[in-house]
Amino acid sequence: MRAIGNCLRKLRGDCSGNALMLTAVALPALLGAAGYGIDTAQWYMLQRELQHASDQGAIAGAWNLAYKDVGSTYDNRARKEFAANLGIATGYASTINPNVARGNFQGGTNNSVVVTAEISVQLPFSRLITSSPTLIRVASEAAFAPGTVHKACLRTLKTGAAGTFQVGNGATLIANCGVIAISCEPEAIRIDENATIEIAKITACNHEAASLPSTFSGELVVDSTIGSYVNELFGPEPAGDEPTSTYNCANAPKKGTYTVSPGVYDNGIKIACNTIFSPGVYYVRTELDLTHNAVVSGYGVMFVLLDGATLKMGGSGANGTGTGGTIRSSLNLTPPTHSKLLELGYSDEFAKKFENVLIITDDTEAETDHIINGNANMHIQGKLHLPKGNVKVNGNAQAADGVCFQITSYTLDVSGGAYLYTLCSQEETQALESQPGVRLIS
Repeated sequence: MRAIGNCLRKLRGDCSGNALMLTAVALPALLGAAGYGIDTAQWYMLQRELQHASDQGAIAGAWNLAYKDVGSTYDNRARKEFAANLGIATGYASTINPNVARGNFQGGTNNSVVVTAEISVQLPFSRLITSSPTLIRVASEAAFAPGTVHKACLRTLKTGAAGTFQVGNGATLIANCGVIAISCEPEAIRIDENATIEIAKITACNHEAASLPSTFSGELVVDSTIGSYVNELFGPEPAGDEPTSTYNCANAPKKGTYTVSPGVYDNGIKIACNTIFSPGVYYVRTELDLTHNAVVSGYGVMFVLLDGATLKMGGSGANGTGTGGTIRSSLNLTPPTHSKLLELGYSDEFAKKFENVLIITDDTEAETDHIINGNANMHIQGKLHLPKGNVKVNGNAQAADGVCFQITSYTLDVSGGAYLYTLCSQEETQALESQPGVRLIS
């Protein structure tokens, strides 16, 4: 017993091997903690991948609805985008089916897309702690606002500037078919207090963008998304076999009327005598000047201004000339209809794109100044599409007999004393669609 006691006393005082014993005791806990950390990292990795997939699915579905999908296409689009953004998660589950539903954002009805998804994962180390798999859930919601269609017969497309649409003191503007200016700067629309206006609806980017007189009794529509509108309509380029022509009144019959034909006019067209434009498309460089004291008529015509050509248009003292009631004033122009363009040999695509266009510019980046003036009524119809044109209206520029003409320009200035009158029905009035919007909200 004495020998055993001495041995135990020696063991009690011996410290060698303690570290090994402590390590052996702690090793299961150390390995478990390391393994749990690895599993946790995998959970977060899977959660981030699922969250990204559901975010993209919600955004894709919302964009589908923003562009006015009325069926279930948005659901399919959301699911496809969700699946396209999965990677590692597919190794843990053969099928991951998200739930796609419509949501109500900020008091709206069905104005968002909600995507939820989940996956059960059982990893090696966490399995030692719990026999149940870990459930990872994600949810995303994207709100959308569809683009709004705004109709107006007078539209200005310059952005980032004030005074893009102006009506000065003493000027008269009658355009119940509406006015739009897409600039979001203060006083983008500037109508002086002493101007006479009759406008049913004015559409502006914000309230500060419209400086209106106290006499304005129409409707002011505010839509911030119109500021992102981009014009995509430009005049066609002449075909390689398009005939070239020169305007020259010396070719007219003595004391008669000069009849011109469609083609390319590299030296421009400056009216110098009574002129009839035959139906078709006229490509004009340099200038199109329709202000001479003469009777000018053209039915089923379109003028394409090339390379920054300028436009001058107006009535003159030659009113009342003509027979049979076809010549009603000094300037008588109507655009080609769809059927007329087909009749002239143009394609259906061309006809649909340019029907009812009277004057249009090509895709030029340079700003060009155009003038509409005169001292008599004009009888013009159709669209004047001048997306880089600064249009100034002087004098009496009135559409006779209540016909409809529409102006889309970079800027429009109806100067003091000017009179601009146009009458278009809702069916005739051209539309500008604001851009739809989508944002991820959760």
